[in-house]
Amino acid sequence: MITNFFKKKLKKKEDLKKNSFNDNDIINVMALLLEVSLIDGNIEKLEKTKIFEVISRYFSLDEQTLNKYYQEAVLLQEDSSSFHNFTSKIHKKYNYSQKIDILEMLWEIVLVNKDIDDYESSFMRRISGLLHLKDVDSGLIKNKVKKKLKF
Repeated sequence: MITNFFKKKLKKKEDLKKNSFNDNDIINVMALLLEVSLIDGNIEKLEKTKIFEVISRYFSLDEQTLNKYYQEAVLLQEDSSSFHNFTSKIHKKYNYSQKIDILEMLWEIVLVNKDIDDYESSFMRRISGLLHLKDVDSGLIKNKVKKKLKF
C-alpha cells in the first residue's frame, strides 16, 4: 500500500516533468548546454553525445525529436548574442529544483571530458548567479557529477 502511494507520486512527478514544458523551453535548455560546450571554441563529439543523453533523460524524448531540437538549438545559439536570453527564460519558467537539474546537466557537459578550465568555471558561476542558485548548491552538484563520472 505504501509502495503504491510512492509509485503514484513518482509517476505524477515524471508526468509533470515530461508534460509541463513546451518545445521552446527544451530548446532553450539545449541552447544553454551548447553554449557551455562551446566555451573552448568547438563542440567535441563527447559533449554532443552527452547533450543528447541528458536532454533525453530529463525530458524523455526520442531520437528524432532530439535531432530536431538540436538543430533548432544550434540556430538559436548561433543567432543569439548572449546566453543571458536563455537564462532569463529558464529562470522565469523553471522552479528552483528544476534549475538545479539544469545546472546538473551543465556540469555533466563541462566535466564529460574530465577536465575543467577557468573559462568553464567562470561560466558556471555566472550561470548559477543568473538562475538565482546558491553557490553551495552548484558546488554540491559539481561534486555529485564528478562522482557519477568517476572524475
